[in-house]
Amino acid sequence: MTAIAWWTLPLSLNNNNPLTHLLSAYIDLTGNQQYWDFFAPQSPKYHQYLSVCNSLDTDKTTGEINCAGTALFSNLKHNHEPYSVFSNTSRYYRLTETLINQNNPDLFKAFAQYYSKHQADTVTHPSATQLVGHQYELYPDLKDLPHAGYRTDTILWESQ
Repeated sequence: MTAIAWWTLPLSLNNNNPLTHLLSAYIDLTGNQQYWDFFAPQSPKYHQYLSVCNSLDTDKTTGEINCAGTALFSNLKHNHEPYSVFSNTSRYYRLTETLINQNNPDLFKAFAQYYSKHQADTVTHPSATQLVGHQYELYPDLKDLPHAGYRTDTILWESQ
């Protein structure tokens, strides 16, 4: 409450005040910065998911790229799952969304190699690992739903 009260003070009262520096440090330390995007965030255009595969299967008609066999990691679910309080689904979604938006090959490599190393007993081709990004457009023109064009798959990283 103190930080909120301080925030509402006129600027002339809080320029060089020691309380200003103390409360600014508190707000920075706790991550309580309030920007406009907190109240009205930019709506995402895509739902984004990742799959780590050791071999790929590409559908020639739709262009969908899927793991051939069991995925080393995938948060792309084809079946509806009921809500669970103790689920990591939202954490995995936020992680994969952040990775895709960073578009950093070093992060892609680290992510794929982590799952390749930790799933070594299920890997059929340990030298080949691919990281596939799956994107679903959230608000297309809404014609002919569902349509294969609303899903876009891209290979983000491949082991050499």
